[in-house]
Amino acid sequence: MRKFILLLAVLFLTGNVYAIEATHVISNSENWEDVYSSVLYANLNNAEGSFLTSTEHGSVLLDGISISNNILIVSSQDSPFVFNYEAEVQSRNYVGVQEIRVESANLELIDEMSDVDNFIIVGNDYGYNAIAVAPYAILTNSWVFLADRVNIAEIDAILSRRDVDNIVVYGYVDREVADTLQEYDPVVVDTGNRFKDNIEIVKMYKEIENTKQILLSNGEFIEREIMLGGHPILFTGRDNVPEQIANYLKDSDIEIGVLIGNELINAATNIRRSTGLSVMVKFAQGARSQVAGVSAVEGLDLFYLPVPTLELEVYSIKYNLASSQVEVSYHSKSNVPIYIKGTLTALSDDDEQKFGDMEPVFIAPSDYKTLIYPDISLDGSELKAEIFTLFGEVPSSLDRSLRGSYDMGIINVIDKCEIDVNSIKYNKQAGSFYVKVSNIGDVNCYVDIELRDVEINRIKQTIGTEGSVLIMAGDKDNIEIKQRMDAEDLADNPYVDVVAYYGEREESLVNIFRKGNFELDIDEFTTTTYLIALVLILLVLIGFYLWRMKQNKEW
Repeated sequence: MRKFILLLAVLFLTGNVYAIEATHVISNSENWEDVYSSVLYANLNNAEGSFLTSTEHGSVLLDGISISNNILIVSSQDSPFVFNYEAEVQSRNYVGVQEIRVESANLELIDEMSDVDNFIIVGNDYGYNAIAVAPYAILTNSWVFLADRVNIAEIDAILSRRDVDNIVVYGYVDREVADTLQEYDPVVVDTGNRFKDNIEIVKMYKEIENTKQILLSNGEFIEREIMLGGHPILFTGRDNVPEQIANYLKDSDIEIGVLIGNELINAATNIRRSTGLSVMVKFAQGARSQVAGVSAVEGLDLFYLPVPTLELEVYSIKYNLASSQVEVSYHSKSNVPIYIKGTLTALSDDDEQKFGDMEPVFIAPSDYKTLIYPDISLDGSELKAEIFTLFGEVPSSLDRSLRGSYDMGIINVIDKCEIDVNSIKYNKQAGSFYVKVSNIGDVNCYVDIELRDVEINRIKQTIGTEGSVLIMAGDKDNIEIKQRMDAEDLADNPYVDVVAYYGEREESLVNIFRKGNFELDIDEFTTTTYLIALVLILLVLIGFYLWRMKQNKEW
């Protein structure tokens, strides 16, 4: 009896003990973190890993898995594709079937791998960093934790129970994550550029196994071969191959690239042309459910990851006769800040002029930005412009492109806006910067603010308003820029570089104000909080006064 109780205690302390030794692991979850962790678990245990991509996919997937397998199903407690998937799998007469339900596969499956002492930590906002480290994780028998400020305490508790050999912190992570992991003396790979980080992890892989072949992907989906660990993954970019990637391939001994999926053909073609790398494309797999008259291939199983939305459009192109300048207004339809760098060819009746941006230009999410090209002389009533604009998340890696031919409008406008930037402060309670701007002219002005090189979690970033603010003639306004800053961030930014774009037309802010760094003032509370506190104090005083009046009457 005592031995039995002891055995139960051991099982309780060591987590779930699975009834079968799985040869094939299936993820049944709509959550990408569960899918990634389940497939990683499978590959680290020398099992095959698969995942559902829809409810209908549940039966199709089984058509491609031999019934001689022991199947472990890792199902999400809250968001499975198929409820009671175990029953469906058992009906196919597999050797053994077990279904477990998890709240977080990333934090729970590691309990079943007591021999893992190497770990890689990535942020869980977007999935491409997790994809980048997957081959290295398999090669080094490492578990990948998807960390943020919420779950880092639980991750730390797991690590504290292990004899940790090596930890790699890859890419941007929350400050709380980085600070918590300092005690483990981690190797940090964080250049502030996901393509440069990608190159570094490929180099680390090749130091252990000098393969001449790589996989090419954009890091936006999970696919079986990507997770196997047989070859490192190099990101191609979406449309344009980042310069860092092209230069690395030119200087490396890599000979073959295998492109996963057919969405990146343009980027892969650019790699082949610019570097000479032989590129093959894996775009399909053998059909698992053969239907008469249908080709014996089907698309790859892809599980798409959360990624930033990067979209850009040309809002307008105008030639201003009054100032002899071309005004190009872009509209960012992205949900993250982006940088753009354009090349334009202006076509008039008998002339062609080419000009463009010397440096990438910042655009806040959903914002407009007008770029000015002065000293341009164009004749004719029907003007056109051909635009080729690169854009991306960081100024040094513009991996997407916008190109097209547009009609150029003709205007004759002198913008009379005049503004002054008076001060900048940060309010801790509101979690926002406030830039005080005065309209010192005679016309109403729209103003858009950028704060450049703000150091947030040790990384310099540009942040800005999401849309312009109207300030009436002769008026002032505190323009808000929301940004979470902790005490360390505020200490790192005693001065802030403020740039204001402004103009009479909301989508054509043709003027720029910049006069250097402003000293950053810090407020603990908002004006509303102070007013509420004042009202409460007054109420207390009034109450006290009425109480004293009542006491005096009783005497």
